[in-house]
Amino acid sequence: MSDTFLPGSGFDTYESQDKVLVQMDGSRECAVAVRILQQQGFAVAAAVVRLADTPEEHAAADAAKALAKKLDDDITKLLDNNGNLSVTKAAVFCAMDYLDEYRKSAGSAENMRSQIQDYISDAARAKLAADKVKAENETLKRENAALREQLAKLQQK
Repeated sequence: MSDTFLPGSGFDTYESQDKVLVQMDGSRECAVAVRILQQQGFAVAAAVVRLADTPEEHAAADAAKALAKKLDDDITKLLDNNGNLSVTKAAVFCAMDYLDEYRKSAGSAENMRSQIQDYISDAARAKLAADKVKAENETLKRENAALREQLAKLQQK
């Protein structure tokens, strides 16, 4: 397993008043930098996410890193466009935006599930109707064959 500090990799800081968000690559140098910042009175926020290092789990690790990069890019964009915005507020705005997207997606998924259930019900009803028609058709074929047989007997007399 490897330790990955999210978002991103390398060492970057976003300063806002007495708070610093530090991106870390897990190296000893980053740990020293965090300690120095803490000694200088900064509140340092860092998130450690343990990602497995097996080949089967690389896709999950890559997905987590991609999400972290998106979050980092979104926060950076907000900070660049709003000089008075703190990192914390930018993160909250991103979280609210992501929650809104999630709720819309969840509503859309629920709507699709409902439509699929309706389609399944319609298909089941159509299959029952088709089975009923096939059974009726078979009955009519047998009756037709019996009637033809009777007609043939009558014509022979």
